[in-house]
Amino acid sequence: FMSIQNQAKQFAIFKHDNQKYESVPYIIHLNHVVSVLTEYGYAEEDEIMSAAWLHDTIEDTNTSHLTLFFEFGKEIADIVWAVSSEPGENRQEKFIKTAPKILSNKKAIIVKLADRIANTEASLAANKRNLVRMYEKEFPLFYRLLYRGDLPMWEKLKKLNQID
Repeated sequence: FMSIQNQAKQFAIFKHDNQKYESVPYIIHLNHVVSVLTEYGYAEEDEIMSAAWLHDTIEDTNTSHLTLFFEFGKEIADIVWAVSSEPGENRQEKFIKTAPKILSNKKAIIVKLADRIANTEASLAANKRNLVRMYEKEFPLFYRLLYRGDLPMWEKLKKLNQID
């Protein structure tokens, strides 16, 4: 018997097979998101942790919401769908269109925050100044559209974006 989290991890590894995150295998990014969530005490929350492994499958692979629904159930599929970018002309438009979906699901907010922390930390660690600046520039809108009550991850994200 494999746990739902482990099933989600194996599914994500299979789906993101040859994809890279920057220059590293995609699993590195997924693992980073999961480790952020673990650091904030979500390790036992199967829906959140499973959705963290799967969070880019709808957006970046040929996986549908329906497939995730049948494989992992409604709650996990809905979290992944909520954090999957809507179409738009640029990053800002996509985010503005996606934010209401994220806001509709408290667990999606948590996964999205962990994803953003992982992205920002990876950019800082790799000294990718262009990405660091992009995340810093996007932060005020990200905060304005998604901040709904105090999750400790917001403090970490503010620090990473040099906001007091």
